[in-house]
Amino acid sequence: MTTQSFTPDPVITQEPALWCRRGTPPRMESMHRHNDIELNVVLSGQLRYLISGRQLVVPAGHIAMFWAAQPHGLVGSCPGDVCWVHVPLSTALSWNLPQQEFAELARMEPLVIEAGALGRRLEQMVSTWLEEYRDPEQAELALLEIQAMIRRVVRSGAATPGHAGQGAAEQEHADRDPTGHSSRHGLADAADEAAPSEPAPSEPAPSPRARHVMEMAQFVVASFREELTVGEIAAAVHLTPSHAMTVFRRAVGVTLGDYVTMCRVAEAQRLLLTTSMTSAQIAAASGFGSLSSYYAHVTAACGMPPREYRRLAG
Repeated sequence: MTTQSFTPDPVITQEPALWCRRGTPPRMESMHRHNDIELNVVLSGQLRYLISGRQLVVPAGHIAMFWAAQPHGLVGSCPGDVCWVHVPLSTALSWNLPQQEFAELARMEPLVIEAGALGRRLEQMVSTWLEEYRDPEQAELALLEIQAMIRRVVRSGAATPGHAGQGAAEQEHADRDPTGHSSRHGLADAADEAAPSEPAPSEPAPSPRARHVMEMAQFVVASFREELTVGEIAAAVHLTPSHAMTVFRRAVGVTLGDYVTMCRVAEAQRLLLTTSMTSAQIAAASGFGSLSSYYAHVTAACGMPPREYRRLAG
C-alpha cells in the first residue's frame, strides 16, 4: 500500500442536488457533507467510509443508504463498479412519506442491506436516470422511479433484522479486492484509519496515529450529547490536548471542536425533522450548552433559523 501526502482541508459542504453516477470509487482528498439522501449500490469492489467517526464497509452485492449531512468520506475503497444516487432532503420531504419511512431516511446510522433483486433493478435503472434527470421533461419520471426505489430499500431494510450493522460485519474481507489482493485508495494519508482492529497477517497494522484518530472520532460520536472538552477527548486516547488536536486536524481536516459541533448540528437537524421537541429540548439533547449556541450553529449550517428549517418537514 502506498501512503501519499495529505494537505488537510476543512470538511467541504456541498449544495444538495439530484445526482446520479456510476463508476469506480473516486479518490477523496477531504471529507464532505451535503444535505441529501445518498444511495450506494456496490456491484463489484468495496466501499469503505468514515461517517461521523464510524467506519462503514459496504462489500460487493450490498446497498448502503444514509443521510449525507453527516461528515463522511471514502478512506480505503477497492476499485470496482458502484452506482450512486443523491436526492436532496427537501425533495424527500416533499414526498410526504409515512413517518416511519422518513425516520429511517433521517437516522444517524447508515442502512446497509443485501442488494439482491433491488440491486439488479437499480443497476438497470441508473443509466436511464443519468440521462433523464438532466432533461426537464424527463426528470419528473426519473424522480418518481428514484422515490419508489428508495422506499423499497427502506422497507427491505426494515424487514431485515440487524440491518444497520451488516456493512461493518464484513471486516474479515475489508482489505481484499475480489482477486484477494490489497487495493485501497481514499482520503489521502488516512487509509490506515479504516484497517480492522485485528488485521490479516499480510496487512500492516494501523499506525498509532491512525488508531488515535479513529478512537477520538468514535469517542466524540459517543459523547457529543454531553459537555465535552478537548482535554477529555485527548485523555480517552492517552494523548496531550495539543498533540491530539494536531493529529486529528492533520488526518481529518477539521479541528476537534469543529468535529464535535458537526455531530451536534447533524443530531439537531435530525430531531428538528423527526420529532416535535422544543428548541430547548433539542439544544440539550444534541449537546449544545445554550440556546444561543444552538441557534447560531444550526442557523450557520442550515442557512436558516431552526424553526424555518423545521418547516421543511411541513
